[in-house]
Amino acid sequence: MLLGGALLLAACSRSSLPAEGRLFIAPSLDPNSEPLILETYTPLPATPTAPCENNMVFLQDLTIPDGTTLAPGQEFEKVWQVRNEGSCPWTSGYYLRFTEGDPLGSLGRIPLPASQPGDVIEIHANFVAPDEPGTYRSSWKARDFGDNEFGVLIYLEINVR
Repeated sequence: MLLGGALLLAACSRSSLPAEGRLFIAPSLDPNSEPLILETYTPLPATPTAPCENNMVFLQDLTIPDGTTLAPGQEFEKVWQVRNEGSCPWTSGYYLRFTEGDPLGSLGRIPLPASQPGDVIEIHANFVAPDEPGTYRSSWKARDFGDNEFGVLIYLEINVR
């Protein structure tokens, strides 16, 4: 019993955490034992770069101004001028998606040209006027490669006569 009490006393008297909390002195009967290092200091990485933000601003219609009259079934090319107003470059996978109105014979997806933040670009799209007379509007919204919507809604509006 005396030996068990000595071990218990040695274990309790030698265990401690120094003020900086980095070293632990393991219980031991040997008074010359070395401290056990529990962790190694690792500096934190540099502040991470904030993720970029997408934004698109409409500048002007370069072809087919709103209200243009077209013949039924007429094929036409619409060109919008926009600016990459965000901090993300636009790469392959960025596109316009049809959102409302009439897709005017399109497949509902128009690729955006590659661009850097601040670039002014032209978006070209081919459409077909409907066969029935009337006023038609086709609205589109930009999306990134992750299918996240951004920027202003752009559209075209035509009259078929």
